[in-house]
Amino acid sequence: MRTPSASELLHVWERGGAQSAVARGLALLDICCGENVPEALAGMPLGQRDALLLQLHARLFGTQLNGVASCPACGAMVEASFDCDDLLAMQGDAGDDVARILTLHLPANEMQVSFRVPNSGDLLALEACADASSARQLLLERCLVDVEGAADTEPRSLPPELQAEMVQAMATADPQADVQLAFTCPGCEEQWQPMFDIARFLWQELHAWALRVLRDVDTLARVYHWSEADILALSPRRRQAYLEQCVS
Repeated sequence: MRTPSASELLHVWERGGAQSAVARGLALLDICCGENVPEALAGMPLGQRDALLLQLHARLFGTQLNGVASCPACGAMVEASFDCDDLLAMQGDAGDDVARILTLHLPANEMQVSFRVPNSGDLLALEACADASSARQLLLERCLVDVEGAADTEPRSLPPELQAEMVQAMATADPQADVQLAFTCPGCEEQWQPMFDIARFLWQELHAWALRVLRDVDTLARVYHWSEADILALSPRRRQAYLEQCVS
């Protein structure tokens, strides 16, 4: 992974305004993982994608993640800080399981199903679903590889208990894709664990960064009459030094 330039990041930010969080995450990976073609990035297991996005966050904005969540009990806004390395550690030794085909047996029905874990391409396809039920069915359909011992291989025809086991097996095989944060409300002491979406979180930080950089570009362009390209080519430290001269 390489660190994108300021110009590359602004270009992705500009194009990603109307995109979903999934598409934005893929766009960010596309500029820092040049050895992978877009199709390979979209087919990457979600946990692997999220691990790369956490690494990118560490490169761009540091390893500390500062989050805010609303307490489900009293509605208070609760702040918490997390470290990228701690969230990356959640993947543990499951990385080898993510890439392989998973298999489940249902002796009572004499069935065996083979399937894979979800990827970004699946999430993009789910965006067109009208509700959670249809999204779940489409996800199982896309991830299903083979069914043995059943005449009908449609996911919707699989026993409900087998579908539930498939979903659980996916989560177990790719824990990095389902990271939950631990929050405690200081007011009412309520504890809860909201799901953490690194693609959405990273984009929010990129958006705030882009607005700051554009303000800096505007200031330096007005004072020194430099082009945007020349200003963005400066290192952050040198750019800040020039900004300090503007207000001194």
